[in-house]
Amino acid sequence: MRCLIVDDDEMARKSLELMCDKIEDLTVVGMCENGLEALNFLNKEEVDLILLDIEMPELNGMELVRMKPDIPQVIFTTTLKEYALEAFEYKVTDYLHKPIVLSRLLKAIDKAREVHGKKTSKEINELYVKVDGRHVRLSLDDILYVESIGDYVVFHTEKKEKFIVHSTLKNIDAKIDNSKFLKVHRSYIVNLSKIVDIEETNLVIKDKVIPISRAHKPVLMNHIKTL
Repeated sequence: MRCLIVDDDEMARKSLELMCDKIEDLTVVGMCENGLEALNFLNKEEVDLILLDIEMPELNGMELVRMKPDIPQVIFTTTLKEYALEAFEYKVTDYLHKPIVLSRLLKAIDKAREVHGKKTSKEINELYVKVDGRHVRLSLDDILYVESIGDYVVFHTEKKEKFIVHSTLKNIDAKIDNSKFLKVHRSYIVNLSKIVDIEETNLVIKDKVIPISRAHKPVLMNHIKTL
């Protein structure tokens, strides 16, 4: 697993790094001093797990979790106890009190490893869509975007084929359990790997201009890597 350490205390960062080096399947890919620095890092790099302090300048750990709905797994490492209940409401993997000891960190990493394994194994690569009384296999890699039109949902594909099913975009969004797909508007789910460019209020896939809602724009930008 790729791990990011976020703590404003240099000694705490180094201590966690030394402990992480003892864990064979854990690789520290970066260390940040605050949540804002971490946010910028996450927009550019793939991370599976964050060891995250709470009390930090600029943007604290709890604020980072609140504002980034697609945040990777989080293990809080903090001296504060009062955020524990709220932390687990955001489904963090564990909550460790400083000073951190290796035995306790190992238990937390075991939890993260289990969650990571389940997430990796369950990501789907295909769907069967019911069209004219038959179920047609549709590879997710072939889907450009999904569009909601009234009581129907249209799958637009690379081969310019369209598959129309009686469903809602909310239902389709729940079934497409794949990190490449993201809802960007109440009427559109897009394949992130097919985006040509992104402007202020829309994006382009092939020759199709797709609107981006104000609410979904920050989530979209958090899913892509920018330079």
